[in-house]
Amino acid sequence: MTNSLVSFSDELASVVGKAAQSVVAIHARRRFDSSGVHWSPGIIVTACHTIRRDEDIRITIPNGTTVNAELVGRDPGTDLAVLRAASLDVHVVSKAETASLVPGQIALAVGRSKDSPIAALGVIGSISPASQTWRGGRLDRVIRLALDLQPGAAGGAVVNAAGQFIGFATQALSRFSAFAIPPETIARISERLIMHGRIPRGYLGAGLQPIALPEHLTTKLGLSSPTGLMAMSVDPDAPAGRAGVSIGDILIELNGQSVARPEKVQELLDSDSIGKKMPVKIVRGGEVVKLDVTIGERPRR
Repeated sequence: MTNSLVSFSDELASVVGKAAQSVVAIHARRRFDSSGVHWSPGIIVTACHTIRRDEDIRITIPNGTTVNAELVGRDPGTDLAVLRAASLDVHVVSKAETASLVPGQIALAVGRSKDSPIAALGVIGSISPASQTWRGGRLDRVIRLALDLQPGAAGGAVVNAAGQFIGFATQALSRFSAFAIPPETIARISERLIMHGRIPRGYLGAGLQPIALPEHLTTKLGLSSPTGLMAMSVDPDAPAGRAGVSIGDILIELNGQSVARPEKVQELLDSDSIGKKMPVKIVRGGEVVKLDVTIGERPRR
């Protein structure tokens, strides 16, 4: 039994050491460093929330050398940021065939501090289909991790038992668990960031809060859902305000689709929606009112 445990321990350490050859430490925020993954030659992907400045970013590679890195772009919606470093002498990460992932499989989060690798052992907690994040981005799959992610490991590699990459680690998209941002999402978003430097998103300019509609009202108006989104605030100079939406209006449809949750609105306001005129239905004064909103682009911070 003891020999088996020692063998298992040694094997885990070997997997961590192998994966860590593709992981760098990123120095772009106070107090804690973070980690990044060498995704393709000269390109590093990491967690967007850990990059607190746009310039003077440095990374420490596995041999201990510290080099400069340039911020290519970031997407808070998927918590993905892309950095570029010239002549990077670091192994490109070995990517797994993620279609075979199932809950319960071993997952190792591998980060790097300035001095050494960082490791955390856990399992894949659950896998869900494509979903919108609360920040407005779209994950091609939602991979939840059952492990304790250290602050410095955020943005680092999540690998399987063979040391192959299944995503990068972040806790910014949930209050309850760490996620592995899957390779298909990284490939899709990083390509756009490299080309354009940002991911544009649609914008209404209204603060929306879910609200239950009285049964007699849903029956009277023939509504498909007992829930709508009340406009708690409206910017008069933003698309919703210019279209005539007012505080207290209840949004029930956008572009022909029922919207009972803010996440559904965010899903409809993708990059392709910008500049398009979308029909909306609101409840105002006990009646359904139809308006047309020309979707704007979400302002940059």
